[in-house]
Amino acid sequence: MTGSSFGRVATRSGNALADFRARPEHSRWRAYALGSYGLIVAATLVGQLYTDNVLGAYVRVQRVEVPAMTQIFVRNDSPKSWHNVRLTLNGIYQFRTEEVGPGGHVMLPVNKFAIRDQAGRATYAPRSMAPKTLLVDTLAGRYEAEFRE
Repeated sequence: MTGSSFGRVATRSGNALADFRARPEHSRWRAYALGSYGLIVAATLVGQLYTDNVLGAYVRVQRVEVPAMTQIFVRNDSPKSWHNVRLTLNGIYQFRTEEVGPGGHVMLPVNKFAIRDQAGRATYAPRSMAPKTLLVDTLAGRYEAEFRE
């Protein structure tokens, strides 16, 4: 008796499930739910993988007490070399180098950055200048860092 009643329950539930799956509105709602979940996953991945530092540059200001000076440290943390590198300090003073390899770095005192006129003469930055911004510009892209006092 128990076997026949459970058999009927199994048959009825199987038929109810088949009817439920056959209804087009339920299929549509499942598609909406899965599509919404997919969009949430995609937006989360994009948010986690986005970076404004496309070069993989690490920039730091180092202040030295004796002798009193400030140094700029730039490291290439990307797996590719940077070519035709131009470092621009505070939007005015520049330093150029041909290449910085993967893991390579450039460490310069502030007074090595210069403005060059058309004749090629250089006017160097004062040693006491406070760095505010540094632009790293290469063939692969650019990255701008702002320094807090």
